[in-house]
Amino acid sequence: MISISRENWADCIDQIMSLCQQVFDLEEAQFTGLKLDFDVDQYIDAEKAGYFHCLVMRKNNKPIGFHWIVITPMPRHKGKFHAHTDAIFVDPEYRKYSNQLLSFSEQYIKEKADFWTLANLSANDRQAMWQRKGFKPIETIMFKKL
Repeated sequence: MISISRENWADCIDQIMSLCQQVFDLEEAQFTGLKLDFDVDQYIDAEKAGYFHCLVMRKNNKPIGFHWIVITPMPRHKGKFHAHTDAIFVDPEYRKYSNQLLSFSEQYIKEKADFWTLANLSANDRQAMWQRKGFKPIETIMFKKL
């Protein structure tokens, strides 16, 4: 059975760490040259402040995917909120369930925000899928190591 719910980051991070490492290894690890090293206090504080949201997808209670969302007010558009996907990943073995996570996420976000943005990772290009889901490419995200 597939379940998806918002979970406290600190309560589930140990269970989803292998998934986090998989998505990190796709591109960010090579580009940054860094190891995955979460600032636990910062994640907990962001969650307590109400702008970090951790959704976890499980099959028979085993984590198979997650979606981290940051939701903030839009200073340029008074009263509007922006959701940004920090990370979204489903274990390749369970990709057939990806649409369930995306549908759940969209409904979740619709209740809390007016706009949703995400970055399309070049190493795992899913632009066509995101466009079928209603996303429009509006800019290219550039990243520079300093």
